[in-house]
Amino acid sequence: MNVTFSLDDELVGAAKSVAARHGTSVTALVRSALEHQVAVEADLSASGASGVMQALIDYSLGRIPRAMAMQALGLDDYGALLSMLNAAHLPHPLVPLSTRQKMAAQMVAVLKATEPGT
Repeated sequence: MNVTFSLDDELVGAAKSVAARHGTSVTALVRSALEHQVAVEADLSASGASGVMQALIDYSLGRIPRAMAMQALGLDDYGALLSMLNAAHLPHPLVPLSTRQKMAAQMVAVLKATEPGT
């Protein structure tokens, strides 16, 4: 079946670049993305999805770490977890502020240690 989409020129240009780098077509990229989204939605609506939804909510709210969420959902790909969060219309969790501050301090220390003349 042929379907017509209205897409921004920049998006189409970027999609053509991605397709060329991967040796495929924009049509194949769209088909793959739609197939993936439909599969994720089917997983969420399948029986037992309440457990799936609970794991997604717990991860989204930062109640459980990524590894635990992936194990509970039977995933081995972080991208699949993010896709499931998107399909469930849940926000991606943020790294806690204290952890971000520690990471920033560590990066500043590394940059200072690698400055010429130090």
